[in-house]
Amino acid sequence: MPSFTNHLRLICIAAALCLHTPATFAAETHTEESHVEDAKSGDVSKTEVVFEASPYYTNVDLNVPLTKEAIPTITSDSESVIYRDLIKGSLIPRYMVLEASVYPTPWLSSYIKSHSTNLYRQFEIGNTGINLLESATVGFQEPWAVSAFFGNVAKLNRPKEQRQGNNYGYTGYLFSAGNKHIKSNMLVPDDWYEFEWKIKGNIDYPDEKLSWSFRVGGHFNTNKDVNDVTYVSLHRSNLDLRYPFLAWLENANYDLRMHFLQRGAKMVRLELIAGKKFPISGWRYTPTVDVGVVWSSPDEYSGALRDMRNNTTTLVFRPSIEF
Repeated sequence: MPSFTNHLRLICIAAALCLHTPATFAAETHTEESHVEDAKSGDVSKTEVVFEASPYYTNVDLNVPLTKEAIPTITSDSESVIYRDLIKGSLIPRYMVLEASVYPTPWLSSYIKSHSTNLYRQFEIGNTGINLLESATVGFQEPWAVSAFFGNVAKLNRPKEQRQGNNYGYTGYLFSAGNKHIKSNMLVPDDWYEFEWKIKGNIDYPDEKLSWSFRVGGHFNTNKDVNDVTYVSLHRSNLDLRYPFLAWLENANYDLRMHFLQRGAKMVRLELIAGKKFPISGWRYTPTVDVGVVWSSPDEYSGALRDMRNNTTTLVFRPSIEF
C-alpha cells in the first residue's frame, strides 16, 4: 500500500483537476458575472421530466416544485459562478427530484459473469489476472438505484445562447436506495440506502457538454458483510468541440472517490480515474477512454465477503462513446 503522503499527494492533484475551470479563447469575451433570471410575471411552477442516457449511467428524473416559483435560470459561462449561485439558498429545499437510474455496463458485466462464466473468461488477458470486463466496470458498486432529491434546481444557459438543452444544476440533499451490491462483478443481496449532500450539473449543447458532481455522504447496508462507509466523491467531465484535438484539460474527465469506515474512519477504498475524449468533426458521437486505478482494503468487507488478505489495486480501462 502506498504511504499516506503519496495518497494525499495524488488526492490533491486529482481534486485540483476535478475543480479546474477551463480557460476561454482569446477571441471570446468571458465574464465572471452571472445573471439569475427569476420567474417572470405569469410564470408558474410545473413538473418536468428529464431523461439522460449513456452506457454507464442512464436515468429519468421528475422535477417537482415544492413552491409556486418557477425554476430560475442561471446565465453564465463560468463554472465557479454557476457553483456559487447554485449553493446560494440551498439550505431550504424548493424542489423535489425523483429519479430512477440504472448503470447498463456494470449490470451487463455482472449478468455475464453470473450466467456465462466461459464468456466472461474470454475477456481475460492471458495469465495477467486482468479481465477487461472487470476493468471496464470496477468502481460501480450498485447496478441500479432509486432516489429522492430535496434542494434547489436551476436551468443553466450561456450568455447570448439561443439553443436549448437539458441544462440543469442541482444543490441539496439526496436519499438513495437499492437492493443489490456489486462485488467483483457479482451481484450480492443487500438492501442499502444512502444519504448525501451534493452539487450536480449538466450542460448539453451541440458544441459543448459539461457535467459535474461533488458529493459527501454516508452509505448504509443491511447486509452485515458489507461495511458501512462515509465517502467523498468529485467528478467533472468536459467535451468542447471548440477546442483543439489535443487540448487534454478541456476534453477530459476526472473522478476521485474515497471511502472511510464509519467505525474508526479507516480508508478502505480509493478511486482515481482520468479520461480523454476524442472529438472528431462531423461525427455525432465522441470516442472516450478512461484509465485509472481502484485501491481497496480487505476491511471494506466482513464475514463471508472478506475474501482478501491484502490490499488490492485494480486497473481501470473504460472505452466508451459519448453522444
